[in-house]
Amino acid sequence: MTARKNNNTKKQTVDRLLMELQERAKELNCLYQVEDALSAPDASVDEMMPRILEAIPPGWQYPDVCVARIAIGDKTYTTPGFVETTWVQRAEIEAGSIAVGSIEVYYTRQMPDWDNGPFLKEEAKLIRTIADRIGHRIMHRVEH
Repeated sequence: MTARKNNNTKKQTVDRLLMELQERAKELNCLYQVEDALSAPDASVDEMMPRILEAIPPGWQYPDVCVARIAIGDKTYTTPGFVETTWVQRAEIEAGSIAVGSIEVYYTRQMPDWDNGPFLKEEAKLIRTIADRIGHRIMHRVEH
């Protein structure tokens, strides 16, 4: 009985590690796509934002129920089928030390609780990183 219990525990540990690795791979791919959108030298904000928004849902744990909105200045960009819900994660976009907008990720229906409601702690870091990268790009465009 103990050997079977140990095997089940090992399998659960391996399954958990595999799930965590898959989530990190999704997050990395999201960051690569965001960086690709931001690195186009002559791209306008209007050209970059749809590409960034397209990269966001696949980077989150539940992409099928994930929508996003980016607001910069007086412009707002959203993923297709965007709706506001109570399940939201938000980060400010700053260019230098000036708030220029925000990025919000929503789940369209209730999902299991993790680290911060339905969101993983790594997703909080991911949304902040995306906001930082957008802010840096906006600041860079203004300087040049």
